[in-house]
Amino acid sequence: MPFDSGTLPRMTQQDALYRAVCEHPDEDTPRLIFADWLEETGDARRAAFIRTQIELARVPEHDPLWAKCRRGDPNAIRGWAMAHTLPALPDGFSWRSFQFRRGFPWHAALTSVEGLLKRGDQLFAAAPIQSLEVDADCSLMQSVAYASGSYCALADCTHLERLTRLAFNHTRFGKAAMHQLGHSPFAAKLTQLSFEGHAIETEGLAALAASPVFARLKRFELHRAALPPALAMDALAAAPAASLRMLSLSDCKFPAPDVAHLLALPVAEGITSLDVSRNPLHSEGVEALAGSRVLRGLEHLDLSGTFPGVPGVWALAKSGSLGNLRRLNLAANRLGPTAVQHLCEAEDLRGLRMLDLSRNPIGAAGARALVECPQLDGLVELDLRGCELPVASAAKLEARFAVLRA
Repeated sequence: MPFDSGTLPRMTQQDALYRAVCEHPDEDTPRLIFADWLEETGDARRAAFIRTQIELARVPEHDPLWAKCRRGDPNAIRGWAMAHTLPALPDGFSWRSFQFRRGFPWHAALTSVEGLLKRGDQLFAAAPIQSLEVDADCSLMQSVAYASGSYCALADCTHLERLTRLAFNHTRFGKAAMHQLGHSPFAAKLTQLSFEGHAIETEGLAALAASPVFARLKRFELHRAALPPALAMDALAAAPAASLRMLSLSDCKFPAPDVAHLLALPVAEGITSLDVSRNPLHSEGVEALAGSRVLRGLEHLDLSGTFPGVPGVWALAKSGSLGNLRRLNLAANRLGPTAVQHLCEAEDLRGLRMLDLSRNPIGAAGARALVECPQLDGLVELDLRGCELPVASAAKLEARFAVLRA
């Protein structure tokens, strides 16, 4: 139902409605009321953007709505056209890589510890922020004078209570710092943690994995981690079977034996999304995945840049464990028509909704296998960008599937 604007001045209405969004970041109702007000006052484009993003947040990423937006309205996902709506942030924060969720910016970069300690309230009043990226130059974990004693600035900051996600870049967290963060009384809402590059040391990862915070996580990401693979797996072995649903270890240079070790750990037992892209798995690592119990529970699997070869794809196809899979990414693997033909022989692919074969030389024979594969009847998106297909083959694919080729 449209919002009744009443007799309040326009700016007062906007301020009050926006304040409600910031004060209740988990709720959709204030956002929808704000969208109604925007439409009534002439900004139908932004109103539609908010509503679409709320719809996207309510369905999994393999839903046809995501595919429809990617093809026809990618801004509904990226939010680039809404950059003009970003509010000014207080000192110590920036919009380095802005991200919208449910119609509003939710992610900011922290550039100074002083900003967090002294101006955190201003940040959360400026936008419904629930995710913070810690800048490489921001020495958050050094001891600082705060309140009546010396505390770890992040773990003992009450503003942590407002966050569901933290991302760290090149900050070199060790055992003591991660123990403090992992046992912080203010981290009860954290469900996502991300570390990039040198952000965490091996002992720090082990301390975090054994902590109460890690046991509550839904999503954990290591990207380009500068960790010895075997030691990283040993560190993750400290984590019990927990509530983790999404595990990303992208571009970490983890070889096949260590990924095979990971798949046998309790931390991997309940995951439904696995990203091991750009790791040197080759056929050995993908064959280990195909034979693991983990594969049976996966809905999303990213194997881009892992070079499984024909043996690896054949092992996946014959595993009998793809029944729950909804998204499969095999991009940039130098896969030819034989690998595609093997994939199409999998008898349990009927649940697949999104298949990414971009940047693979699948050729006319691979395209024909896709067109003739009855198991792909449920596919809502087929990514073939960079495959350089013959015109006739591309036309046949586009007659059957929603194809991304641009």
